Amino acid sequence: MQNVRTPVIIPSETQSREFDAKLLLACVLAERGYPSIVGSRNEIHMAIARLPRSIYVGKDVRHSSDRISRILKRLGHVIVALDEEGLVYYSRAAYSAARIAPPSFRATAALMAWGPDNALAWRESSHYHGVPIHETGNPRVDMMRPELRPLFAAETEALRQRFGRFLLINTNFGNLNHFFPNLGSLKAPATPEPPPPGADWATGLAHHRYGIFHAFLRFVPVLAARHPQTAIVIRPHPAENHETWLAAARGAANVHVLHEGNVVPWLLAAEAVIHNGCTTGLETYVLGGRPIAFRPLTSDKYDLDLPNSLSHEVFDEAGLLAAADAVVEGRFTVGREQAQARRALLDRHIAAIDGKLAVERIADVVDSIELAGGSRRAPGLGTRLVGHVAAEWRSLQKRRNASKPRHKSNVAYTRHRFPGIELPKVQERIDAYGRILGRFGRVRARSINGNIFRIDPG
Repeated sequence: MQNVRTPVIIPSETQSREFDAKLLLACVLAERGYPSIVGSRNEIHMAIARLPRSIYVGKDVRHSSDRISRILKRLGHVIVALDEEGLVYYSRAAYSAARIAPPSFRATAALMAWGPDNALAWRESSHYHGVPIHETGNPRVDMMRPELRPLFAAETEALRQRFGRFLLINTNFGNLNHFFPNLGSLKAPATPEPPPPGADWATGLAHHRYGIFHAFLRFVPVLAARHPQTAIVIRPHPAENHETWLAAARGAANVHVLHEGNVVPWLLAAEAVIHNGCTTGLETYVLGGRPIAFRPLTSDKYDLDLPNSLSHEVFDEAGLLAAADAVVEGRFTVGREQAQARRALLDRHIAAIDGKLAVERIADVVDSIELAGGSRRAPGLGTRLVGHVAAEWRSLQKRRNASKPRHKSNVAYTRHRFPGIELPKVQERIDAYGRILGRFGRVRARSINGNIFRIDPG
C-alpha cells in the first residue's frame, strides 16, 4: 500500500444513475492510496468549506457549475471534470452552447472524455484552453461491462420474479415534464402541433419533443391493451413528474410507473427497452439487450441520433406494435451487418468498452496530477478565506431555498434525485465489488455526515 495521498472528492447528483459507478472509482483510488469523499453532490457542496483540499471530480463544465468552480479554486481544490451529459447531444454547436461555460471549463486541470467524439467536441470549442483531455470513458459504462454484471444478478432476477417478462419504457422528457414545471428548460406548447414558421431553435425543439412526448403518452394504453398479459414498466427520467405517466396508464393494470434503483438491472431484466433519444437506449445496446427507438416525429435538427442509431428504429405506432409483438413472441432479431455498424459507431463515442476499466483510466489521470504536484499548490490565505466565506454564504442560500416550493434547491427535489443511502449499504456495495473483482479487501467506508462518506485505503 502506498502512502496516503491527496483526498479525491467524487460527488454524485443523481443517486440511481451515478453513485454505484463513482463508489467503484473511489475503491480503485483507495487501492492507490487516495482517500475519497463520495456522496450527494448537494450535501458535499453544502459542506465544502469544511472538507479537506482535494482533487475534485466535477460532473460537468456548464454554466450552472460556474459558482461552485470559483469557490473550489479559491479553497485550493484541483478540478478535473467529465460531462455526465456529454455523450448525447443535438449538434456540436448546441452542445458547446449548453454544456461548455468558460469559467467552469477553464477552471479544470484535466478533462476526461466519454470517448473520441466528446474529446473532439471539447478541443473544437472556442473556450478550449489547452488542458489535457483524456479519453477515459465513464464509470457508468464500467457497471455494464461483463466483469461487473454479476453485481446486478440478484436484482435482475428479483425484477423478473416480480414482473415476469416485461417491456420497459424509459422516458427523457424532463425539459417538458419536469418534477417542478417551472424548472423545465423548454416551454411546452399548448398542443402537439408543428412549430410556427420562423420559430427559433428552442421553440422548434419544444414543439418537436412535445409531439414525441404526446405520442408516447397515447401509446401507453394502446400497448397495454395489445399485450394485457405482459407487464409494462415506465421508468421516467429522474427529473420528471411521475403523475403525468400515471394518468396515461390509468386503468391499465399491467402498467407500472416507477423509478427504483440503478437502471442496469432493469435494462438486463427487460425483454426490450422502448425510448426516443435516451441514453438508456445506448446502455441497453451495451448490455446486449433490445433497444427500440420510437420516432413518431423525425428531424435532422432536433433528434438525438446516437441512441436512436444504436436501436431498432420504428417511425409510427404500427411499427412499434409490430416490434413489441416480435419481442413478446420471440421473433426479434438483428442482422450481422447492422450489428457491426452499430459497434463501429459505439467505438467513436465511448472508450473503455473493453480493456482497462474507465475507473482505472480516471485513476491514472488523478495519479498524473498528484505526481506533478498540482494538488499541493495552495492559494494564499486571503484567497482561501474569500473562498470559505463564499462557500458558507452559498450554503446558507441553499438552506433558505430548500423550503421554497418549486425551487431547484427544494428539499423534495434534491431527495428525489438523491434519496439517500446508509453506511452499511455503502460498505456492502464495496464488499460486493471486491467479491466480483477479487479486490478491495482492505477498503472501508465511514460516514462523514448524512449522505457523505469517506472511502479509505484501510
